[in-house]
Amino acid sequence: MPNGYWGKILRVDLTNKKISEENISEEYCRKYLGGVGFAADILLKEVGSEVSALDPENRLIFGVGPFQASAVPGSGKFVVVARSPLTNAICYSVAGGNMGPMLKKSGFDSLVVQGKSDKPVYLWITDGKAEIKDASSLWGKNTEETTDLIRDELNEPKATVVDIGPSGEKEIAISCLTVDKASFAGRGGLGAVMGSKNLKAIAVKGTQKPEVADSQKVRDLAKELNKRIRETAPEGFLKGGTTSETTPTEELGDLPIKYWKGDSGGVWVEQAEKLSYPYYSDELNVDLAECAKIACRNCPIHCHRYIDSKEPARFAVTGVGPQYEALGMLGSCNLVEDIHAVAKANEICNLYGLDCISAGAFVAFATECYEKGLLTKEDTFGLELKWGDGDQLVEVVRQIAEGEKLGKLFAKGIVKAAEQIGGDAPKIAVHVKGMDLPAHDPRAFFSLAVSYATSSRGACHTHGLCFKAACGLLLPEMGITEIPDRFNMEGKEVIAAKFHDLSAIQDAATQCNFMMFGGFGITDMLNTINAVTGWDMSMEEFLKIGERLSTLKRAVNVKWGFSKKDDVLPEAIFIPAKEGCRAGKIPTPLEPAIDRYYELRGWDNDGKPTPEAMEKLGLS
Repeated sequence: MPNGYWGKILRVDLTNKKISEENISEEYCRKYLGGVGFAADILLKEVGSEVSALDPENRLIFGVGPFQASAVPGSGKFVVVARSPLTNAICYSVAGGNMGPMLKKSGFDSLVVQGKSDKPVYLWITDGKAEIKDASSLWGKNTEETTDLIRDELNEPKATVVDIGPSGEKEIAISCLTVDKASFAGRGGLGAVMGSKNLKAIAVKGTQKPEVADSQKVRDLAKELNKRIRETAPEGFLKGGTTSETTPTEELGDLPIKYWKGDSGGVWVEQAEKLSYPYYSDELNVDLAECAKIACRNCPIHCHRYIDSKEPARFAVTGVGPQYEALGMLGSCNLVEDIHAVAKANEICNLYGLDCISAGAFVAFATECYEKGLLTKEDTFGLELKWGDGDQLVEVVRQIAEGEKLGKLFAKGIVKAAEQIGGDAPKIAVHVKGMDLPAHDPRAFFSLAVSYATSSRGACHTHGLCFKAACGLLLPEMGITEIPDRFNMEGKEVIAAKFHDLSAIQDAATQCNFMMFGGFGITDMLNTINAVTGWDMSMEEFLKIGERLSTLKRAVNVKWGFSKKDDVLPEAIFIPAKEGCRAGKIPTPLEPAIDRYYELRGWDNDGKPTPEAMEKLGLS
């Protein structure tokens, strides 16, 4: 078997209650690396266009890479991949906790689940073995209860548990997966895919370690990189995690304000401070010792927040607090500046297993539709929707999580909700390919416009952190050596493509992309992989993996019917701000930039990879 890998994929067929192993070669590992690479290849080969997201024959794939054979910073990650019920496209969502290292230690490089159980079940995986166990008593439990009950039943308090809450059981299209109560594979509704299979949870514990080629070098790299990150990552990020981003994001015009349509254009200074570190930490009583306990494995940053907020009683939360995306989408996107209300809404998302980004977008969309007369008081079951109302935010999020009353409207996502409302609602909805925009505005960074439009999974900032180039995160190994003008479309297709490729490598390796903020660069990634595997992979070969996986994910979507017609941005993004740093600025002309992106990739005018491009990348 190759160093850093087991050379094994665990297969579970829930319909036939069959568990098997598939062997993979070192050549395969070197070609696709792991994580999203293995998963996209499996989807392309095994899931036809006729297989819907909630069809038993959809594959739900959990993957890790060579990084999980090490303790380098950011290696506490794994990726989950499937066809999305929200977008019908490929969806890949990265989460942390302890699942990544544990899956690797259990003796497998990937887990592929297909079929549907005739009753609720969970999987128990440990040291090369897997078992399907009854979960009937767990159905209906929230994510924290489920984790505790499974650990108690197995008498394994240190087992990692990936589970769904009631929202996933009800197949709500924005349901997520929760990991060890504190980390979340949030986007694209993969919790609904898990629920459609009657799979409540996956518990994993492993004690095995795959061989690595140069263990001393791997240890030395881990020590050096941990030290570098602690010394060079932004101070606010180390102390406040992503909650330190709200204020600077507002200053850049990047914070979502009033469902992307506030005329102020991102000028929300005093309110943003109330959703940002250090106010956040003081007001919600952040406990740094507890933050360390819930941090992802092998992480020097500890971005998860643990809060202990007692007042007001109706918004009391003791546990995992909101991070930047929740603060932006549940908070500023709804003009809610009450950090306690945002924390409570976030807690509901966590316990029910709901994507907080889309949940916040749904509340804001409903409020705008109500404001414009597209929804009536009868439609909202008596609620008078208005901006800035924290109690309303909490209640509507609860209804979305339960799939009841107004929340029932959003059970299948923003596109179906807008169609049901009718009128101008489809024009108001802010999404790409059915995925609600995250809390970063492409009018503030034009590279994001190209990135969102061409992203395989829909609007996604982590598909490629291209906007960070304008903030000084450069990629010299990929040719990005100068800080670009964020308000100019020139060359933005190159920046988007390079960051897409880098993200693909990170999701295959598998590594947290936040490590780059502390100086963990591309060369460090390659050095780590070579030390783990014993390969002599060149930088050229390494970067080609990113190109290969970007085109592979596109090929999956093309197989399922996607094309250039789907690479569009919502109307709201072409309405300029009236004040602030991005006043009068919109990301145009966009279509020529998308065409250049296709050309750069070797795709045709309809965004489909050409036979020549596929052959060049070893995908034919």
